[in-house]
Amino acid sequence: MRTRCLLLLLLIFALAGCARTSAPFTDDFSDTGSGWYGSTHEMYQRGYQQGRYLVQIDAPQWFVWADAGRTYQDVDIDVKVRSEGVADNHYGVFCRYNKGELYYFAISSDGYYAIFRRDADGELLPLTGAAMLRSPLIRLDNSENRIRAVCRGTQLSLYINGEKAAQVQDDTLERGDIGMAAGTLRQGGTLVWFDDLKVDKP
Repeated sequence: MRTRCLLLLLLIFALAGCARTSAPFTDDFSDTGSGWYGSTHEMYQRGYQQGRYLVQIDAPQWFVWADAGRTYQDVDIDVKVRSEGVADNHYGVFCRYNKGELYYFAISSDGYYAIFRRDADGELLPLTGAAMLRSPLIRLDNSENRIRAVCRGTQLSLYINGEKAAQVQDDTLERGDIGMAAGTLRQGGTLVWFDDLKVDKP
């Protein structure tokens, strides 16, 4: 009897662990009720527009994100992005968002990239070097790019237009939400369009 109860408890714990991990999904943002929130602020706006998801930031030194409201441990995130406006920016996708902390996989309009960890104080800490690094993989002049982020265990990988750009190890964050983000540096006035999001198991 004791063995049967123990097995039942183990099954319940296993099922509870599965329930904490969300299923894969895709979103082309044509349905404004697909679950991404929108908001308008004097410094920025975010939301569905023209069959895509837009993040517009009008102020310098701002970081704006939209999360999916889903929880993952290991996850593969793929999205199309295109930016307009000032090139003094960064934008991409994130994983393991929890209480303000996350891993952020970003490129910039002027051809730089990084994998960041955002800490509890809101600081973006680059894990790929002292600062963002230049890459010829990034298409410039407001061209569309595809960003893919793979979070598997302690391994974090960034792909740009189908090619691996960076891979780092970090064990700080274990699970959390996923989503899209953009930020400005010394200037405001950037628009980032996200489309054809795919979220899968790595």
